[in-house]
Amino acid sequence: MESEFWSGEDFTYDDEPPPKRQLEFVLNSVRSWQLEDVIKLQLELPAIIDEKKEETADRRLERAICYLSSQCDGASSLDSQGFNKPDSGFGHWLADQIHQQRPLLQAHALAAYNMIKKYSKQLSRAGLSLPLWDAIAHQYPTNSPVVIIAQDDETITPERRVEIKGDKIAVYAPYDSKFNYNCKTIEGHKFEGGDKSWRFPLRKIEEVMSKLVNSDFHLTPEVEGAVALAQKEREEEEAAKEAEALAAADGIVRLIKAADLDQPLANGWYLRDYQKKGAQWLLAHRKEGIYTGGILADHMGLGKSLTALTAAKAMQRTHDNCPVFVIAPVSVMDNWVREAERAEVKIECFSWAKLPNPLDNKKYLLICDEAHYAQNIKSQRTKKMLELAHHENCLASWLLTGTPIKNGRPVNLYPLLVAVNHPLAADKWAYERHYCNAGHKYIGKKAVWDNTGAAHLDELAHKTEDVILRRTKDECLTELPAKTRLFKEAELEPSAAKQYQETIRSLVDDYRRRAKLGQVDEDAEALVTLNFLRKVGSEFKVEAAIALAQELLEQGQQVIIFTEFVESAKAIALKLDGLLLTGETKPTERQLLIDQFQSGDNKVFVGTIKAGGVGLTLTAASNVIMVDRPWTPGDAEQAEDRCHRLGQQNAVFATWLQLGQIDKAIDDLLLQKQQRIELVLKGKRKTLKGINSPKDLAKELLTIL
Repeated sequence: MESEFWSGEDFTYDDEPPPKRQLEFVLNSVRSWQLEDVIKLQLELPAIIDEKKEETADRRLERAICYLSSQCDGASSLDSQGFNKPDSGFGHWLADQIHQQRPLLQAHALAAYNMIKKYSKQLSRAGLSLPLWDAIAHQYPTNSPVVIIAQDDETITPERRVEIKGDKIAVYAPYDSKFNYNCKTIEGHKFEGGDKSWRFPLRKIEEVMSKLVNSDFHLTPEVEGAVALAQKEREEEEAAKEAEALAAADGIVRLIKAADLDQPLANGWYLRDYQKKGAQWLLAHRKEGIYTGGILADHMGLGKSLTALTAAKAMQRTHDNCPVFVIAPVSVMDNWVREAERAEVKIECFSWAKLPNPLDNKKYLLICDEAHYAQNIKSQRTKKMLELAHHENCLASWLLTGTPIKNGRPVNLYPLLVAVNHPLAADKWAYERHYCNAGHKYIGKKAVWDNTGAAHLDELAHKTEDVILRRTKDECLTELPAKTRLFKEAELEPSAAKQYQETIRSLVDDYRRRAKLGQVDEDAEALVTLNFLRKVGSEFKVEAAIALAQELLEQGQQVIIFTEFVESAKAIALKLDGLLLTGETKPTERQLLIDQFQSGDNKVFVGTIKAGGVGLTLTAASNVIMVDRPWTPGDAEQAEDRCHRLGQQNAVFATWLQLGQIDKAIDDLLLQKQQRIELVLKGKRKTLKGINSPKDLAKELLTIL
């Protein structure tokens, strides 16, 4: 039959006839053939078509793949020879497919094309080039060939199989509820109703293979290619992360050099080793570093402000003298200004009541002192702080607080994690459900979301240790004199003791009467009543505080006295002719009071815990009298540590005055909380279960008083 096929010799044209005329001649010739010749041609035609397609196909992509594969040693010994390490696995698989004359799927060919482009110099040296993708895309099929297997002399399509369909993985399997559930756990899943298959993105092939596929599944060869491609992309991502980490490390080294951490400060002081490490840690926690900031949670008195300012100086030197915004309580703003002068860094200081707006035309650094002021994600000041922290011009957000999990409640840590873009903050609902034991509870008929609990605290500590730096005085200041906490019963004169008991009895009886009549919310009113009892107790302890202070003064010592209540503070200061610091004191007068005390011009410093319990350095004294205590253990320790901090030369004694069952119960609650919070922060305890809340304590006390 071949002799009857047209060869072009029957034409007498000087030029080749156009394709259309050639085709007409061939068709006319075929019509004159015998039927058996036409059938024979029909059978041979597909092979002829494939041969002609191959003759006209552009195989430069395949030649480039095979050339690079032949030169490749995975870049283990020679650079710029063959594939690099991430590409070698996928590249060798592609070459094997080509050698075995298996057609590449379009998804694999496109991935290969994009990969090969970066080897243009190697290909050019070998005289190879690449065509345009649009010119060759049609050469590659989009789907895997149908899987056919032989079984008992029959060919069947297996029920359980994995194929490649376009840019998707297609998984076929009989209905199974557990299998379907596992499918739904893979991101990007979709059920294709037409052919009853589950479809997944190619990049999910490794997860598909690990979660869904076992030895019962039949795989097309293209699946192996999808695995190789996924491994290549993963290795590229890891290489990019490693390069990014190296670049970040180089940036940290430059910043540390700029900080001059070994040089003396303006007043001749040198940073301690733990402060240098703290500054280095902060410099690593910035944009282009670790997250976009960090939480410095060192114990009170370790010089967090000076540590942060030293790091800020390095940022200013390397970022065009960028502004440094310091957000702090009003009571410590003057102290920040002084510390900044010592560190030789320019700052702009703002109170938590009046935060600045982000800068739209200049990079800036944000430092938040007493960052637990932003513990409520819904408050305006927290929202304003987050706006500053998340602005594109914010270089870093450094959050300073001695109590990152205030009262042991993870919900109070959440806004700080949001500020530094920690992964745990990505889903507020999931965070609260898991770590705050959150859920709906009913108050009457109204359901409210309760996120005040705690759970999985050891896990929380572990997962946040990369963003929280917490060091204790014992770890950092081995030379700091010890602090001893003493508990002293306040002794009352018989008449005062009788009056105190009568006042307590009257308040308790009034609470019980109103609770019995249903006139008040029993839980809420119990706490209100207990606070009244605390205030009464504070007033009756004034004389005991004065007597103890006078004893210390007679020994030639200075003394600090803290109380929760303004009336008690005023009475003590008046009797001892001491310095008085309350919320009524003007900010401009605060530093004057501190200077007078530190110089010894006045040997008695009396303050309320809210006004004077943070941000003050009162190391001229080594004795603190706590007339009463706040509900939060961190606040009590903050007040004590006004004198137990850097610069203290003597052993510190903190005396807690106690009057009856109320003070003892509250103090026991504080001590339990403090111990367990420390264990939580170290990841050694999962929950705070077993500790009463103030409300529960109030109800319990009011039943026994």
